[in-house]
Amino acid sequence: MSGRRMVGPSAWVFGAAGAFIGVVAAWLVSQGNPGNMGLCIACFLRDTVGFFGGTKANMGAVAYIRPEIVGLMLGAMAASLATKEFRPRGGSSTPLRFVLGFIFMTSALIFLGCTVRAWLRLAGGDLNAVYGILGIIVGVTVGALFLKSGYNLGRSVKLPAPVGWLGPVLAIVLLALALASSSGSAPMGFTVTKAKAFATGTTPPAVFLKGPDGKPATILKPEGATLAEDGSVVGADGAVVASAEAVAKAKPQPGGKRAPLYIALVAGLVLGVVAQRSRFCSIGGIRDVVLVRRFDLLFGVIGLLVGAFVANLVLGQFNLGFENQPIAHTDALGNFAAMTVAGLAAVMLGGCPFRQVIMSGEGDADAFAAVLGMMGGALFAHWYGIASSPKGLSQYGWPALAVMAVVLVAIALIKRERTA
Repeated sequence: MSGRRMVGPSAWVFGAAGAFIGVVAAWLVSQGNPGNMGLCIACFLRDTVGFFGGTKANMGAVAYIRPEIVGLMLGAMAASLATKEFRPRGGSSTPLRFVLGFIFMTSALIFLGCTVRAWLRLAGGDLNAVYGILGIIVGVTVGALFLKSGYNLGRSVKLPAPVGWLGPVLAIVLLALALASSSGSAPMGFTVTKAKAFATGTTPPAVFLKGPDGKPATILKPEGATLAEDGSVVGADGAVVASAEAVAKAKPQPGGKRAPLYIALVAGLVLGVVAQRSRFCSIGGIRDVVLVRRFDLLFGVIGLLVGAFVANLVLGQFNLGFENQPIAHTDALGNFAAMTVAGLAAVMLGGCPFRQVIMSGEGDADAFAAVLGMMGGALFAHWYGIASSPKGLSQYGWPALAVMAVVLVAIALIKRERTA
């Protein structure tokens, strides 16, 4: 072992930033966000895409512009402008970054969470996340080996100023649409999952709101359906849409569980500033340990885990086990494989999805392309039924993972050849 320090003073900065992010994420769950999903870049970008895709893309249950995403981008923009770090840049294999973002998102939706949520799920007691985290470690290790063998997407260059503003402009447009939809004046054609809506597991699902007594009060879907005296939902034609048992077992729709808009927006702004200043990355720590035996960035992930764990305990949100975990499935091998692919894609991108969103706010057009790729992947995964559900992987999950793994290896080989 050389005399080189493995942990520097910045480790505590990363640790404090991670702990702060973990506490805020857990707190957002107490404010209304889904369980163990106070902060999930994959889920929140997916929900935002659902606002545009709606029921046509099988995203009616996850349609809501997440203010946290808007806040992260604008917070990062403000911090980078204040510190003169806002730099329009890009040109580092931009199309491939879109593809890598696409693959990351698709695999993350097979796991049901990004590389940030994997740690947050564990901090909430979801032991299924252990398999996903093991997958991240394997994927990042493989990616580190690619980096050692010469994989490189190339250097970014300075770009015209308007290109650097693509991320912040997207955030402002999303904010305008979010405010309009919250006030009931959103343009026609967009979809917003009703807040606190429940859905049965039937096909098509019956969607309803509960009354103060906890019982179904307002039937939202199918249109014209009503609640029968025996507790079942009956369609306009008199046919039973969902039995009383299905209604009793109905679960909240993910898009309908959310913190109040302004709370989520302010939380996102603050987290955007913290993440921009700290350079927090949920996979960079593992990569640095494998590549250069440096542990500084890893303190960020440790802080995230500890902060969220403690906050969950204080808030009474800790639920240890494999079963009955919020927005999770128990397919161990599927969780492992999905996050192996996601971890590999993230390393090949140069940072986790959280980092890509933050850099988009700093003027990085390459990171913006990765974010667009993630949004495209979310649309694809839901439209074609690749995304998992709490029941497990879909029939297309494994073939999709196999194809994406092959594509990642092909990209790694191609980019290694160009830089050899």
